[in-house]
Amino acid sequence: MMHLYSVHDGGLGKLGSAASALDASQAMWIDLCEPSRDEEAVIEKLLGVDIPTREEMRDIAESSRIYEERGALFMTGVILSGLSTKRPTRSEVSFVLTRDHLVTIRYADPLPFKTFAQKCSRKPEDHLASDLLFVSLVEEIVDRIADVLEKVTGDLDAVSGDIFNNEGDAAKAHAAGQRVDLQAMVRRLWKMSALLGKLRESLLTFNRVLAFFGKSEESWLNQEAKARAAAQQRDIASLTEYAQHLTAQIGHLQDATFNLINIDQNQVIKVFSIAAVLFLPPTLVGTIYGMNFKDMPELSWSLGYPLALALMVLSAYLPYQWFKRNGWL
Repeated sequence: MMHLYSVHDGGLGKLGSAASALDASQAMWIDLCEPSRDEEAVIEKLLGVDIPTREEMRDIAESSRIYEERGALFMTGVILSGLSTKRPTRSEVSFVLTRDHLVTIRYADPLPFKTFAQKCSRKPEDHLASDLLFVSLVEEIVDRIADVLEKVTGDLDAVSGDIFNNEGDAAKAHAAGQRVDLQAMVRRLWKMSALLGKLRESLLTFNRVLAFFGKSEESWLNQEAKARAAAQQRDIASLTEYAQHLTAQIGHLQDATFNLINIDQNQVIKVFSIAAVLFLPPTLVGTIYGMNFKDMPELSWSLGYPLALALMVLSAYLPYQWFKRNGWL
């Protein structure tokens, strides 16, 4: 699908769909979302260059993602979609930038592309040229990444609070039968770690895109756009550092969670070990007097049975008191 936007009345407005290169030539921003081959042919005729295919966009070689051809800048970055549904997926988005047009090619529908038109209407003076439009769109993408990082921070605080309950809360939860599911916490932390990995990849690709844009020597590029691109690179650097901090924090929480799981398992093993020790002496007594040898003097005692029971209880009671005195219970 092809969406066309042009500058009119001091702002960026939607034109509609294009049927020919003449229609597209009136647009400053041409947004291709899952384009058909006919739509690609229209834009290729308009720009005089080949539009990268989906397979070419997925190529991880930097020379295939960032290059210049016939005065047009080709830049491909990684963007995330589906964040609101908690099923984030990564996809590539390509920018083809010329003097008069910005063409975006994408096969997903991330939020920045939905909200960008509103941003243009708020600050129309920042979107009067194709290069300014490109930088502003990248700013919207980076701002979205910053919002997601803030949400991850809040989620990490919540997980940390659930894992490290104070003793009073833990006692209440245990009494109510509502213990923290540590395995569920491990899964939540793993999802956060995977999301942060994708966000860092996205930041890395857009940092390269902006660096290439800033170093381009095309005469039609606006110095204001280059200055804003440089500012965005600084923001990306700080966000990347913050994402690394969150990744390290997730690692610490994962280690702590695994340690708590080990402690819980050790407590269970401890209970079984103590139970085995407590029941071992009574079992020994019962085993001895359960033998059927002919010459066993105790078999003829009238008080032999109650004495054997008392010996079993005493042999279990004494180890119990010993464990309790040493603080093992």
